[in-house]
Amino acid sequence: MLDVVKAFLFEKFWLPIIDESIYYNPYNTALYAIVFGILVIYVLKPLIQKRMNLKINKEFVLGFTPFIVFGGAARALKDVKAFNTILLETPFIYGLLILLGTLMLYGSKKIEAVTQKPYYKTLAVAGTAALFLTLPFYTLEEPRALSTFLTTVPIWAVPGYLILKAEKPGLLNWDFALPVSAHLLDATSTFTALRYGADEKHVLGRIAVDVFGDWGLFPLKLGVIIPVVHYIRESFDGEEKAFYIFIITALGLGIATRNTLQTLAIS
Repeated sequence: MLDVVKAFLFEKFWLPIIDESIYYNPYNTALYAIVFGILVIYVLKPLIQKRMNLKINKEFVLGFTPFIVFGGAARALKDVKAFNTILLETPFIYGLLILLGTLMLYGSKKIEAVTQKPYYKTLAVAGTAALFLTLPFYTLEEPRALSTFLTTVPIWAVPGYLILKAEKPGLLNWDFALPVSAHLLDATSTFTALRYGADEKHVLGRIAVDVFGDWGLFPLKLGVIIPVVHYIRESFDGEEKAFYIFIITALGLGIATRNTLQTLAIS
């Protein structure tokens, strides 16, 4: 019995970490979601609100956004063989990014106390600087992929903006536009990657691609993210709403950055 359990744990959890050719499965996907949720709700949120005495609001979310992009770029460093460390693998990278983000927040607050410069502006600069430090490790090996990505974005961004402006202008606020755009960028990055030989490794993503082809992530994202964001906006206020919008945005934007850089750097 013990051997069976050990074999199951190795096959479903450890093997996908050490062998990138192994796809995600329902078991490790569920576990990673649970681990992420525990870290976010019971570690990150109390750390920000109680330990650092920070308000989670629009300024916090926008100030932290460059760090989210950096997180996606850091994760992709292992994909392009720039660094071969388990710390950049899911789920270990969760802890690493929370640690780095906490240090940046702490430093930004210290600078605010001395200079009176709002912490979120310093945080945005620090996140942008961290992102730029990762870029020299990437090379543009597939320029056609960049063109595909850049030409795909307006296909959904322009009509989406025009429809919202005409029918639902209230949804053009940051708490709707930011998370939905982040996940549509994720769908765009997946579409681009699939066009240049990549495979969708996530469970739901594989189903969507099997049904709708390379465009499969778009209906999947729209069908999931819009109801989730709508629920958050209707059910929460103030810091609670901003925090969950921040988490939803981070999930989309981080993966979009990783996929895009990986596709551009690998031919």
